[in-house]
Amino acid sequence: QQVAFLLTDAQIVDDKWLVYINDTLSSGYVPDLFAPEDIEGICGGLRSAAKAEGIPDDPTSLFNFFINRVRKNLHIVLCFSPVGDVMRQRCRKFP
Repeated sequence: QQVAFLLTDAQIVDDKWLVYINDTLSSGYVPDLFAPEDIEGICGGLRSAAKAEGIPDDPTSLFNFFINRVRKNLHIVLCFSPVGDVMRQRCRKFP
């Protein structure tokens, strides 16, 4: 199922959030976002779908399958106001 995540500049309380958004946009993965037990649960939930697509049943392959599904189905929409210097500064920091 495809999902759109809409984020406006008013919702960005700290520019550190943009680091995570930038990581998600560039690779589909945010380091240390999930605890090891969460990753096990994700892999377990995807096991049947991965098997149907011929993905090997090992943790690395299953997690890569998850990341590829995130890249395919998660759409991030950033809405920044062009008024003022904030957008220009953020665009320079996070191209």
